[in-house]
Amino acid sequence: MMELKKGIGLYSKLPGINEQLYINEGTIPATADTGLYYNPGSYIPRHGWRHLQPAESKLLISHVADDTDFSKSIYVGDIPDNLKTSFATLGLDQVKELDKVYPTLKENEGIVKQITDELDVFLRPLSANRNYKFHRITRAMPNRETITCHYIDEQFIYIGLHIDQSKRFTAHTAYKSGNRISINLSKENRFLAFINLSMRQVVNMLRDKMDVAEVNPDNIAYHFFKHYPDYPTIKIEIKPYQYYIAPTDNFFHDATTLGNKEIDVTIVYTGVFDTVHLNN
Repeated sequence: MMELKKGIGLYSKLPGINEQLYINEGTIPATADTGLYYNPGSYIPRHGWRHLQPAESKLLISHVADDTDFSKSIYVGDIPDNLKTSFATLGLDQVKELDKVYPTLKENEGIVKQITDELDVFLRPLSANRNYKFHRITRAMPNRETITCHYIDEQFIYIGLHIDQSKRFTAHTAYKSGNRISINLSKENRFLAFINLSMRQVVNMLRDKMDVAEVNPDNIAYHFFKHYPDYPTIKIEIKPYQYYIAPTDNFFHDATTLGNKEIDVTIVYTGVFDTVHLNN
């Protein structure tokens, strides 16, 4: 296992945040024995997780809000109690099948409108220029190594650890892409697995291994994991009604529901969330 480098950081006011963090010994190519069809060249975290050692926590976690750069930081928090109550009333955490999620929203338009208004009140102070928009409700099956996939030719094709590419950018400009907030609306905990390196750091590491002129947002994950399979993956536990804000264009990541029994539901907004340290 390689040593963890200082890179994409984590900031949170949650008590016991260290207990929600885990580290492993790297990544492996995704193969058919996962039970899923992965795009060729995809990589997933290795099994065998442990809590971080003090030196690793010090590299990853920032306790000083003013030092937090949200173009290369993750924030984890709890949504307000009024939103928890409203989401509980909506009952998405009680839905047992993926294809019942959207009908549940349609059948409860009144509470959905209330939640939309409450979310706007919650999100406005988190974005200095109020630069954000609703992205989607995501749905995923339980007990998946990773959950991001594309539906192509009547087949779900999973992509493993990746960057989102929400807009056009190069590895050197990925940090300008903004970030997103994802709220766990499920009954169970879910995990965000990630590599704590920005795209600039990744390119600089690849210079020692290859001609980086060949590297672009489409293949950067493949090249990195091929050359650095022993670089550790971090995962953070996101409990029901907790959220993370993260620059998902600027670091390798994916959610995992491995071990879960219930479907996974989140609500996602994209934009520029940059003032979370002033709030909850």
